[in-house]
Amino acid sequence: MLRLALTPRWLAFLALVLVLATCFVGLSAWQADRAQHKNDVVSAQDVDTPRPFTETLDAQVMMPGYLSDQRVTLTGEYLPDAQVLVADRIEDGRTGFWVVTMFVPEGARLGEEAQLAPADGEEAAGGTDAGAAPEAGAAGPKPIAVPVVRGWVPDAASAADAPAPAGVQEMTARLGPVEGAEPTGDLPEGQVHSVSTAQLVNLFDVYSYSGILFPEDVAAVVASPENTPLEPVVLEKDTGGGLDLQSAIYALEWIFFAGFALYIWFQLLRDAYHRQEAERGGGAPQEYVVVKRAGERDMRAPAAVGTASGADAAGAGGATHAEAAGGGAAAEPAAGAQPADMDHGAQGAPR
Repeated sequence: MLRLALTPRWLAFLALVLVLATCFVGLSAWQADRAQHKNDVVSAQDVDTPRPFTETLDAQVMMPGYLSDQRVTLTGEYLPDAQVLVADRIEDGRTGFWVVTMFVPEGARLGEEAQLAPADGEEAAGGTDAGAAPEAGAAGPKPIAVPVVRGWVPDAASAADAPAPAGVQEMTARLGPVEGAEPTGDLPEGQVHSVSTAQLVNLFDVYSYSGILFPEDVAAVVASPENTPLEPVVLEKDTGGGLDLQSAIYALEWIFFAGFALYIWFQLLRDAYHRQEAERGGGAPQEYVVVKRAGERDMRAPAAVGTASGADAAGAGGATHAEAAGGGAAAEPAAGAQPADMDHGAQGAPR
């Protein structure tokens, strides 16, 4: 088979397979590099240095994972009527509520990839600069607002004693990812199970972000910092970037494809070699069918040609006895005797 593999035809085929396998290995290395890219970006990102919020993230687009925990600064106003309580939130082992209020930052803008349904009387928006966001209740386009976790309260009634501050506010906050939407049929009005902008934009008719703000200054979240029932909620910093599992799986798949290409070449070579050997041996091997007599258990050797059957031997018994008495003369067949039948039972021929 080695001699066949060294022929020009199969060497050219092998060269093509090696080129494909090399491409597959290169694609595997590229996917492996992408799998590590998340760690590299997080390591290079200085999330503790504050950045302008409106320059860091646009509205109505996905938030990159590396922006999680980023400190941002922004100026704007709360929408006091756009507030929900997030149930079943634990703080120091106690179960209570997050108080989440929508905040309209100055200079908010929609992302270039934002796909928005047009409101009544306005054209479809997308990729436009919203400029200064309008105040609550103002006519015109919908405001662009971001959910702010103003704090934690032990019960829903305590939230009424901690209203959001009025007027323009300046804050420094940590940026966290939004949560998935969950049904709210089992909760009272004004309560939700998660901080999902997909739900909030429908509740309050606003455009929003794919991030949540966790303020660091109490004065920016409550009108009266003294004797407030609100307790600050701190977003814990993520110290590891993790691994992009999808890219890692793709990397393994490309390695498998490279090995499979070499396997296919070897199988084709082996099949060609077997065909070549069969042709040299005079064609395809013949098949034989051996038939046994009815009732036989084991195969037996065919009987020798010329052996008399029991009946024939009995018919010629007199002549045989006479010849024996005559001193060993050559035996002659008796009158009327027929030649012995050949036993072809092993070959399956009829008698």
